[in-house]
Amino acid sequence: MCIVCDDYQLLYSDLSQVCDSKDADSKMDVDYDTLDKDQRLKASMYLTIKQIAREVEEEMEIPVSAQVLATLSETLARQVEVYASDLEDFAKHARRTNVNTDDVKLLARRNTTLLQHWNSIIDGEKSAQQEHKKEAEGGSKEDTSS
Repeated sequence: MCIVCDDYQLLYSDLSQVCDSKDADSKMDVDYDTLDKDQRLKASMYLTIKQIAREVEEEMEIPVSAQVLATLSETLARQVEVYASDLEDFAKHARRTNVNTDDVKLLARRNTTLLQHWNSIIDGEKSAQQEHKKEAEGGSKEDTSS
């Protein structure tokens, strides 16, 4: 058994039991609030992965072990940390203090499907902003001519 799996099972066993209980909402508020920010993020990821795993178990009739859940959670947590660090580095390199869409596109450059999806979202937002701007300019011209 791996150390990471043991750590995740210990850290999230209480949260898992709380989520499975009838009083989940009231107990979750108390237990969840006692965790620090990083632990809350990891707990949220773990519980989401656990929920997805349950759906997969039901749909495909394939059991998912606690070790697999813990490994997936740890892998996801580490990948999120890498992505956050990369985004910060991209912004710093461009001498900016805030991360913007260009940084996210740079991060997604190796995943062509994700990059295409991201570009379609950005293009849709830009066209919506342009239409809104044209409508606003058209409306202000009519107001001044009246």
